[in-house]
Amino acid sequence: MRHSEPESGLNFNLIMLIALLAVLLVVPFSINALMHMLSAKREFNPVFMKLPIDSAAITIPSKVKQYEGFEVILNLETKRLARFLNEIAATSSDGTSIQGISGVVSPSMKAEIVGTTFEIDRQGPQDPNSDYGGMAKWRWWIMPDSSGDRVLRFQLHLLAQNSAQTNTIILDLAEAKFSIQGNLMEWVKRHGIWVILLLFVTAAIIYGWRRRYR
Repeated sequence: MRHSEPESGLNFNLIMLIALLAVLLVVPFSINALMHMLSAKREFNPVFMKLPIDSAAITIPSKVKQYEGFEVILNLETKRLARFLNEIAATSSDGTSIQGISGVVSPSMKAEIVGTTFEIDRQGPQDPNSDYGGMAKWRWWIMPDSSGDRVLRFQLHLLAQNSAQTNTIILDLAEAKFSIQGNLMEWVKRHGIWVILLLFVTAAIIYGWRRRYR
């Protein structure tokens, strides 16, 4: 009878470890699987323009998966856009121009992508990768760190000449909404070591506790 108590205690501790492992592994997998199932129904990622520009100027993939990088491309006729903004500013009264623009806008523009839970290869305002005949092109490489609904914001950094002053203006260009699918296998690769370490620490605590009260 004396040997049965330590043996039953060992069995209980083993069951607790197995249950803990199941919780640590099954719960995150279930959440990721649910997000994957929900986002799979919304594969198209819409682009909402905040300027009168065709949304085809921004190229994004129709499907995006967690931890898998993708390319975003912005093609913009900067000379045509500058001319349009200048025409609007010249005919608008104070406070009624597009996003408060005043002065003469230069066709030399920089672009920026902003988004939380994304790794973006080029941070901050960027010069075009190429610019031929007023058609500027920007490229970014994006890595989503989490699944679910996320937003990337596109901004333009403009130079506007107003009297003797040159001002920098940040213009909201567009928003791209993504439904990012979960990536179970990559999640295990990135976070599995922490699950193992937690189990090891738990086992060490239980072992030390049993030796102390044996």
